[in-house]
Amino acid sequence: MGITLPSKLLNDFFRAVLEKRFSEAEGIIQEIEAEIKGERGEFEIGFIQALKGIMLMYRSNDRYTFLNNVDLSNVDFIKRCQHEFSERSRRKLHGDYDRGYFSALAEYLKFIIEALDELKPRRKPSEKS
Repeated sequence: MGITLPSKLLNDFFRAVLEKRFSEAEGIIQEIEAEIKGERGEFEIGFIQALKGIMLMYRSNDRYTFLNNVDLSNVDFIKRCQHEFSERSRRKLHGDYDRGYFSALAEYLKFIIEALDELKPRRKPSEKS
């Protein structure tokens, strides 16, 4: 169970949302929906709804949502959350819709972790730890 999407498509969506380019993000969601058209089960519906929820959270600037309150300087916490969402996306205890929803949240936090890693200052080869 899971969605096979080009990672570039998903990353472009997350980047557009974070940069508040919501019209572009909506277009990418339509592309994602077209990509999974043939395999549209509860998992896929949950995944898409989570993406729409992430976009709505940023668009409305809802400060009461969990993701809007995550401290982006606490990478260890973000990694723990990403791991937890990833685990929940695989647990048979949850229904397909919930697993799809958790899978999208895990992908989003994975994107955040990778983006934060890219922003870290790189050490020069001559620097020692």
